[in-house]
Amino acid sequence: MEEILGGGTLIYLLVLTAVVTLDLVTKELAEIFLSSRSYDPLPFLKLYLVYNRGAAFGLFADLPDWLRLPLLIFTPVVAFLITYLYSSREGSSSIAVSMGMIGGGAMGNLYDRVFIGKVRDFIHLHAGDLYWPAFNIADASITLAVLYILLRYFRGR
Repeated sequence: MEEILGGGTLIYLLVLTAVVTLDLVTKELAEIFLSSRSYDPLPFLKLYLVYNRGAAFGLFADLPDWLRLPLLIFTPVVAFLITYLYSSREGSSSIAVSMGMIGGGAMGNLYDRVFIGKVRDFIHLHAGDLYWPAFNIADASITLAVLYILLRYFRGR
């Protein structure tokens, strides 16, 4: 058992589980509270529910289903496997956390694609009339983890 949960594996699994749970709970709350209205809690933040049939930023949404669906289901599974293996091999807590964030984000969006057929997005950042594409907790988790890894890489670890 120690070999299975050794290194960063336990941290990875805990972070992955937390991200998936937070992502799915907030998506359910978005469906309850944002399906018919929007909220502007901050001057740069708007909350309203949209559905995304594609990948990040709606990429591949217009592809035919026979091509789009395998691509959007296969990619998160590969992301999970790669992040799991890397975090267990690396042994670093910070890498395990960031890999868990990426794996958890991938699994959260995979859940939506498999069981709902599209991803629920509800966070909209904007500056005036300039909007960033809608996203969710899974997307934010992946983005923050990738930024951390890039910063770590460019700073020389």
